[in-house]
Amino acid sequence: MGLKLATTFAIMFLFALVYAVVFAIGIWFLPADLFGLLIMVGFTLLIVLFQYGISPYIIQWIYRIDWIPYENFERQYPHLSEAVDKVVALQGIKHPRMGIIHDGNPNAFTFGHTKNNARIVITDGILQFLDEEEQTAVVAHELGHVVHNDFIIMTVVFAIPLILLTIARWSYYAARFSGRRSGDRDEGGNIALLLLAIAVLSFISYYIGYLISLVVSRIREYYADEHSAELTEDPNTLSTALVKIAYGLLVGGSEVEIKERNKSKVRALRGLGIFDPKKASHFAVEGVGKAGTISNDAIQKAAGWDLFNPWAKYFQIFSTHPLPAKRIQRLNEQCETYGKSAEIDFSGARELKKLQVGKSMAGEFLTDVIVKILPSIIFVLLLIFTGLWVFGFFFSTPFSTLTTLQNLLLLWAVGFVIIGLGYIIRTSYMYRGGFEPKSVLDLVTVINVSPVRPVPAIIEGKIIGKGIPGYYFSDDLFFQDETGLLYIDYRFGLSIMDFFWAIARVNRLIGQKVRIRGWYRRGPSPYLQIDRLETESGKTYRNYSKHLTYIGAVIFFLIGAALFYFWFTLPF
Repeated sequence: MGLKLATTFAIMFLFALVYAVVFAIGIWFLPADLFGLLIMVGFTLLIVLFQYGISPYIIQWIYRIDWIPYENFERQYPHLSEAVDKVVALQGIKHPRMGIIHDGNPNAFTFGHTKNNARIVITDGILQFLDEEEQTAVVAHELGHVVHNDFIIMTVVFAIPLILLTIARWSYYAARFSGRRSGDRDEGGNIALLLLAIAVLSFISYYIGYLISLVVSRIREYYADEHSAELTEDPNTLSTALVKIAYGLLVGGSEVEIKERNKSKVRALRGLGIFDPKKASHFAVEGVGKAGTISNDAIQKAAGWDLFNPWAKYFQIFSTHPLPAKRIQRLNEQCETYGKSAEIDFSGARELKKLQVGKSMAGEFLTDVIVKILPSIIFVLLLIFTGLWVFGFFFSTPFSTLTTLQNLLLLWAVGFVIIGLGYIIRTSYMYRGGFEPKSVLDLVTVINVSPVRPVPAIIEGKIIGKGIPGYYFSDDLFFQDETGLLYIDYRFGLSIMDFFWAIARVNRLIGQKVRIRGWYRRGPSPYLQIDRLETESGKTYRNYSKHLTYIGAVIFFLIGAALFYFWFTLPF
């Protein structure tokens, strides 16, 4: 779900405020010419550089990271330090600063300014639930970001769309003020039209540039994967780590027994370095066969969402990280280079998908999309009809006698009531009843789930960490049952409530056995949205996100009722 802390929002607000102030000053005082535009672009670049400069310090501030002197790190984790030392020697760079977040949620990420002042952070979950080879593969992936200078490259890549957005906004506002600055109205009108054209083209270019920057980000992830394969000389090592991170189940047994069976454990990761930090909550599932090994059928079902669900294709477009199944397929292609056979096989995934959901999920996807935007569709249709009426489109048609102001008001009254019904339909669809006991394995192997089409479920297990490990104000949780791990999404619906939940409840819930009722969703990664959480001590916490969605329906019903009142009472 991204970083949802008040601190992060405050920092984002600070940059937005600075950006807005700069724009207000520039639009009012700078000339609407190339010189003014260059100054605005220069200010934008300064803001980007400022954010680049302070971001590592912000991360260190908002995460509880235990920094380990490298000498101690070598003694405690010699298999990891061996990989780090090898890269440092080959690349001629300084040792990265190593840190650990003490949280059961498996996680790994890297940050910094350059490859000579990088920081690499892993969590206790990585150390507990991946074997040593897989831990090395994950660290090697993060080292790939370091040696490829991704800190700098991605800053430049994402700065380009921001510059285009600056040009678009500057041109738009300059066009609005150009008439006031020009004594000649005709000249001012021509300048305004030119600036508006520049604004439209720049905004289109910004959007295209933003999508391209996401493609570049995904390519950089593939490069980091290749670095991991090269360093470990076995792409399968990272593949099995990704299976454990993205689709893992736990073998049954006590916590001690689980820790001792690292080879057969599979965990989830909401990754800042392994997976997209801006996307929704990651969780893991693995299948375990009779011999205690990972069940390939379970893996293929878990990967089936990545491979075949239309929602996966949609989310991939707007993601900074490739879907796990795509990364594993790419790693499989590299196995021959290292004389290895691919250990993760997706060849039977399509048949398993057909057995579960049939040949195509296009119909379900279309239904989901329509339900999700149903109120918006009705509102847009009302706007289109009103626009056609205003411009006299109906005056020369057989419907001209019906297009009176009185009938238009009636149409809007009926329309707002229908929009309210649309909200109710959408809420009923997205928050359906019929809660049944489920396990993590039951949920993760559902291929045709989506952010709109949930599986109502009741799960029982233990809270083992925060949704965002180490994050002081993480309002989400990380859950474990006998079969695996699941990201728990609190999402009350009001940011202030999420904030108070984070500071007052989350830390107290860690380590407690719980029973959670909620809606399992996937978009792009699996999570369960809380409806009701019960602790072993008898405390119950409710989440009213479902109830808040009905507020929209009530508002539109009231507006519709007011329009009906005016329709009945006003003379026409």
